[in-house]
Amino acid sequence: MGISKQTITVTLAFIVTLLFCVSCKRGNNEGTLTYKIEFNEKEKSERAIIGLLPETLKYYYKNASSSMEISAFGMFRCAYISNVKNKTNSVLFYFMPKKYACEAKFGEKMIGFDPMPGIILTPTKEEKEIHGLTAHKVHVSFKDKDKEEYDIWYTKDLKIHNPNWHTPYKDIDGVLLDYRIALKDISMHITLDEISELEVDSTKFIVPKDFNRVEVDSMNAIFDEYLKMEF
Repeated sequence: MGISKQTITVTLAFIVTLLFCVSCKRGNNEGTLTYKIEFNEKEKSERAIIGLLPETLKYYYKNASSSMEISAFGMFRCAYISNVKNKTNSVLFYFMPKKYACEAKFGEKMIGFDPMPGIILTPTKEEKEIHGLTAHKVHVSFKDKDKEEYDIWYTKDLKIHNPNWHTPYKDIDGVLLDYRIALKDISMHITLDEISELEVDSTKFIVPKDFNRVEVDSMNAIFDEYLKMEF
């Protein structure tokens, strides 16, 4: 007994609809990306503070807003928040028991990860899949030829406003999936490990009321004080 045209048409329509819905889900609204952090072993042996830092990073997103957060054991929390509704970028820093926050409107001065002077970002045509996301490769080099070259990967599948505002990769209009970065001279290789599409609490994108508000320059000094401390 053959399959009718109607059955084939309905089946194809269902498949197309399913694929379309999955694509929409990936490209919109909310979720959580979990990354692994790999620290430089030489730096780790020279700076005791690195041994206290977590080896995972969370990137929350919802309705184009985002929050990149590193936290551990309820003792340490560092977060970079972009709130599209309020048009603000914020930085949180908690090192028990001290809580600090600074905030600025989009386009105003704000601190982020360490800059990379002379960085050259060269897009390539190479693509691959990383945890179900289409990843695009960018080659990273520097005007200083003594600096090591490497590749990073990012995706355009997630619709997030200016996702790299706090990094040296701000010219890349996509969410980073595999990249290198540094915070107060602490080198990190960050790679996507897991994706969740569960609902994200909207409080992730606002500054908690119990955090002490400080100026941007003061926050920079606070990062220096804690992340460059010696034991």
